Amino acid sequence: MTYDLLIQNAQILDGTGAPAVAGSVAVQDGNIAAVGDVSGTAHRVIDAKGQTLSPGFIDIHTHMDAQLLWDPLATSTCWHGVTTLILGNCSFAIAPCRPEDHELALKTLVRVEGMSLEALEAGVDWAWETYPQYLDRLDRQLGLNVVAFMGYSSIRQYVMGADAVEREATPDEIEKLQAVVREGLDAGAYGISFNHNPGHVDAFGRPIPCRLANFDELKAMVSMLNGRSAGTIQMSGNPNPAASIPENADVLAQVSGRPVLWSSIIQLFSQPEVWKERLQAAEAQMAAGSLSRGLCTPRTIDVLFTLKNAHIFDGLPAWKAVLTKTPEDVMAALRQPETREALRHDLADTGLRIAFSRRWDMVELVEAKQAKNKPLERRMISDIAAEQGRDPLDVFLDLCLDDKLDTEFLTVLANADEEAAATILKQPYTAIGLSDAGAHAALECGYGFSTHLLGYWVREKQIMPLPEAVRKLTSMLTDLLGLKDRGRIQEGQVADLVLFDPETINCLPGEITYDLPAGARRFIQKSTGISYTIVNGQVLMENNEHAGCYPGQVLRLA
Repeated sequence: MTYDLLIQNAQILDGTGAPAVAGSVAVQDGNIAAVGDVSGTAHRVIDAKGQTLSPGFIDIHTHMDAQLLWDPLATSTCWHGVTTLILGNCSFAIAPCRPEDHELALKTLVRVEGMSLEALEAGVDWAWETYPQYLDRLDRQLGLNVVAFMGYSSIRQYVMGADAVEREATPDEIEKLQAVVREGLDAGAYGISFNHNPGHVDAFGRPIPCRLANFDELKAMVSMLNGRSAGTIQMSGNPNPAASIPENADVLAQVSGRPVLWSSIIQLFSQPEVWKERLQAAEAQMAAGSLSRGLCTPRTIDVLFTLKNAHIFDGLPAWKAVLTKTPEDVMAALRQPETREALRHDLADTGLRIAFSRRWDMVELVEAKQAKNKPLERRMISDIAAEQGRDPLDVFLDLCLDDKLDTEFLTVLANADEEAAATILKQPYTAIGLSDAGAHAALECGYGFSTHLLGYWVREKQIMPLPEAVRKLTSMLTDLLGLKDRGRIQEGQVADLVLFDPETINCLPGEITYDLPAGARRFIQKSTGISYTIVNGQVLMENNEHAGCYPGQVLRLA
């Protein structure tokens, strides 16, 4: 037989966690036709000697909803062995959306997900209103496969208008909301996402719509998944303070009959015990047979920020009240002693659960615009304050005022404690993802979570065997999503594959480019050690170069 593609002499990791076996994989009509000792010829043969062949990786938490419209390759995700990405997380989406809400939708993405308004305005064509129409628009040209969650903040805004950020839904509105969810699921959306993070506000400083939804409303929405053979729920924050995040995830899983991915299990200096509590809860969930899984990430979450995009402070009431104003009003407020005292009071309130570490020894001055402050670049705020004999907060704010809020700082938000991060990652029940690809593109880049896991954590730190790491990037996630035909190297499975060298695979440092629509800035991140990424049986990437085809598709819920 003559196959379309034959990959010979590979060390095959089938995605189940089993050890590698030597052999070949044949691909025909987009599917895996034979595995092992394969005879026959092929139109294209790849010699994989010295390399490992695995199922394509899954990026389970992205915000690529807009970027895919102008960047069908999903850069930088495509450079890290990913063959399927999931969008619509954290209740944010750009569908459904009425024309009069276009500006609000984009500005909310700017506020919460750190996107460029200029890029969004130039790159989003708004060739849809409903969710089915959005999926059809997305499906025109894709390099990678896409699984789409419906963002509940977008659904609420679509149905309730201005009231979505003011109150709970009425019984009549609940039925209308369910109808929109049902329509999206019937069109192929793979689930729904919720967000009750108290730090997430819209462009005007109001709670995002999902935060006004009570737990009964959420249960009514997830019931639309009940009886379906696939689909998943994503949940950020706590929708029901009477119970913990993992407990609420279990309730939604029971109501829907589908897995719930809850965010997140990460180490934060501002919340030193939370990761331990959540890890214990995740272990108990697995032991009890729960469908819920806590999300984690192998990367440190490093953020480059200015006070014009400082979402990391939004969990602090006084900071949020100031930073959601116009730049001129922000500067006027920061010059007032009473404002600074309010900001200082918030930082001292350890009862507020925030992302910012509250540690000025972890805030680095990256770039000052004023010449007088240039000598202070690449130094920590705490060191500058000690040298000047001043309070770190005042030093920080005065630097910002000197540059009209354009001073750039770098800080680590999560996973700086490597022992904690390793403990979280290596547990068999934690789901690895949280790249946040597409979000905060001018401030950070987490695209290389998969290559960083395999290069740094597996090869260098040896926290888990390579087969287990591959399982956690492939079949574990496809099983949670209900993608039954992907995630394993087995005959009959779709040929989403990645060929890599386990001795060299890793992610490279981020690079700044200005290639977004309207010339907006972003970070990109490439990798080493990946030879081929194959999507639906076609070579998409060869040695980090696009092969020219666009074999991806929207994977629709049946």
